[in-house]
Amino acid sequence: MFTVALIDPQIPPNTGNIARLCAAADLELVIVGKLGFTLSDKYLKRAGLDYWEFSRIRYEADWEKFYTGLDMSRAYLLTTKVQRPYTQITPRPGDTFLFGSETAGLPEWLLESHPDACYTIPMKNPNVRSLNLATSVGIVMYHALSLYNFGSG
Repeated sequence: MFTVALIDPQIPPNTGNIARLCAAADLELVIVGKLGFTLSDKYLKRAGLDYWEFSRIRYEADWEKFYTGLDMSRAYLLTTKVQRPYTQITPRPGDTFLFGSETAGLPEWLLESHPDACYTIPMKNPNVRSLNLATSVGIVMYHALSLYNFGSG
């Protein structure tokens, strides 16, 4: 129904947990760019448990190639740098949700180039910079799926 794109993920258990979430929700996962681990990392595999066979995962090493092929009119950029909440997203099947690395988020040039595509997860405590990446993906994707009765019709 939707695609989750992780840009330059750095922490293997986060990516493994997101892969498991995508398997459970039947979402495609695209891992893009420079990784902070190898795709054979034991912590990545452990976090995904025995659900890898149910995952639709694609690795795109070339960020520019991925970006060039992305329809930005069907993409949402999740960031801590805006005020508009993710609950204002009105997704359509086939849309892509981009999440940045745990350490740097999405590239600043991308956010500046597509301000209308930027959304955030509101946080009440201003002392907290961001949520865990896997938690963020879960919040946003299950909200999007809820708008389509979790894909059941």
